[in-house]
Formats: sequence, C-alpha cells, structure tokens
Amino acid sequence: MGTEIAIAWAQATWDPLVGCTRKSAACKHCYAEALTAENAQPGGWGQGFADPSGWSGKIELRPDRLTLPLGWEAPQRVFVNSLSDVFHEALDTAAIDKIFAVMALAPQHIYLVLTKRPKTAQPYMADTATPGRIAKAMDELVPGAAHEVPAWPLPNVWLGVTAENQKEADRRIPLLLETPAALRFIAAEPLLEKLDLKIGTWLKPPGSGARLDWVVAGGETGAKGTVCHPDWARALRDQCAEAATPFFWNQWGRHIPEGAAAAQRLLDGIPHEAVPA
Repeated sequence: MGTEIAIAWAQATWDPLVGCTRKSAACKHCYAEALTAENAQPGGWGQGFADPSGWSGKIELRPDRLTLPLGWEAPQRVFVNSLSDVFHEALDTAAIDKIFAVMALAPQHIYLVLTKRPKTAQPYMADTATPGRIAKAMDELVPGAAHEVPAWPLPNVWLGVTAENQKEADRRIPLLLETPAALRFIAAEPLLEKLDLKIGTWLKPPGSGARLDWVVAGGETGAKGTVCHPDWARALRDQCAEAATPFFWNQWGRHIPEGAAAAQRLLDGIPHEAVPA
C-alpha cells in the first residue's frame, strides 16, 4: 500500500481509504474485498471493514496513509485507492477534499482516480465551491501558508470509470464525458464482454470535444473469474487504433493464450502499453 504494486498501468498505488461496497458486475470477484478480509485479524488494517462474508459497509479515511505522496519525490503515475473508491456514496465531501488536497500539494505526480460512481464524481468536480474547499484542506495539511488550487480541474488528475460490460459503459462513460477532468479514461477491467466504444462519440481525435483519452483493459483475475475472449481484447485494440487513442492491455486473467505464462500481457504476440503523453 505504498509503492509496491502489481498494476502495470500505474507506477505506484496510494490507498488513503479503506473499505468499500459492491457496485456492479465487476465487483463479483473483487480482489480488494478479498485482500481486506485477509487483513481483518485483530490489529490488522482491514479489521472491521471486511470478513470472509464480504464488505462490512464501513469506509474510512486513513490518516496514516493520507499524506504518503508528499514524501515521494520522484514523479510517478499513482493509482488512487486501488482498494476503495474516492467517490463512494458513503464518504463525506470533506474526506474527498482531503484526498484532492494531497494531489494538489504533490503536483509532480499523475494521479489515476478510477471510480464506479460517476454520479457522485460529476457534481463534485462541477461544483464551483470545490476548489475553495480543497484549498482550505491544503492549509490544514500543510499549515503556515495560504494555499490555492493551481487550476481546476487539477491538471495532474486523470479521471476514469470502470466499464466492464456494455451496460456499464453506456451508463458511466457519458457521465464521465460530462465531468470536468484534465484527462478521461476507462478501465475495461475485468473485461466481461465485447464493448462498443462508439467511435466518433466517445472515441474521437484530440481537439474534438470531450473524449476518452485512454483505454486500459484486462481480463478478470481469480479462480472463479470470467474467461476473457481474445476477440473482446482485439475489438478494443482496433477501435482505439482507428481513433488514435492510447490503448493499454494489462493481462488476461484466467485466459492465457497458448497456455504460456510469458504471454500473459501479450495480445496476438504484441505488448500494448500506450499511455497518454
């Protein structure tokens, strides 16, 4: 929960929150739920937040983790809350403000904020009072100086939604495109079926309005995960190529072509690891 990760499309993880609840089909075999339950023994960081039966529904900001990025000098691409959701409905606005305050105070990093809850993210990001609240949170975290949010939306925060199937893509992506963000992306991971990313509407050239700037995809992990069909991955690859959108293939999950572990991250024998500039 510092900079030791196994997520290829990020260089670090930062988990200032603990706890979550299931939201959609992507949550059926949630690794975060399982990992939290594994660490729920007395005194463990997951105690009270999950158990073998699942999430408890309790979600909290962890002060001991909140300011970690302030001590990371080398610029990194940071996945925010790999074990929770910044925009969970149970979080109060003040907690979200503190997370954004840290991201504003450490502008050397790029922060990847991925949510399954764009209905919460959109009003937060669009609220004209949000930058002022974040500035006050910055003052509280680093007292002794008056802080201002340099720009809004924060230029070093990339906002994404999970799009595991067409139903969620159709619900979440339009909301994402209505939400102020420096860069917008989707994580089609776990990829549970073939997706149409609507070239010309969601995928389109730079400078043509709100668009998906990046597509990350991968199969479902875990023994009970859905097998990812290669044609689902190829469809995303080809749509992104047609729209000149960076495409990152993360891993196959249960389905490994040719049965070779070395091919875990290859699509038709080729790695796809494009990241926006």
